Amino acid sequence: MTTALWNDLAPAPRPAGWGAATHVAAGLWRIADPRGVVVGHVRAIAADDGWRYAAERFHATTGRFRRLGEFWSSNDALECLRYAR
Repeated sequence: MTTALWNDLAPAPRPAGWGAATHVAAGLWRIADPRGVVVGHVRAIAADDGWRYAAERFHATTGRFRRLGEFWSSNDALECLRYAR
């Protein structure tokens, strides 16, 4: 028997062959590239029309995550993290 760690309603992002998504909290996934280097987070945000997905990247100078953008598709948030390096 398996037990879910979080009761998530948002669909998980699926990196299309370039990395991996690890579920780390309710509505939050850590995204790593093929080498295993963490490139950021994708956060699910409930909206009236469904789910929005925010791409976030750690900013070392401030010690906080910065939101790169919000998207209607988890694939778009993943692509933002992939190419905004």
